[in-house]
Amino acid sequence: MWAGEFIGQSSMTINLSAKLAKVILCLNPFARLKVMCRGYSEDLDNFTELVWDDDKYLDFYDKETYPQLQLGLI
Repeated sequence: MWAGEFIGQSSMTINLSAKLAKVILCLNPFARLKVMCRGYSEDLDNFTELVWDDDKYLDFYDKETYPQLQLGLI
């Protein structure tokens, strides 16, 4: 899901710290909260949705690779 699709669906987005983003991804059983990352796969123009099963080993604290994390409520 790309940022344009996500923003059109979301009612609110909140900037997140790396630690909080990782906790939310881990403890989000109903996937009602969407953690989005700018810079994922070197795409600095768009936000990409993160999924715990696929992204739990990412270095969320690397600000150069993952400069911005956001929470979206759907």
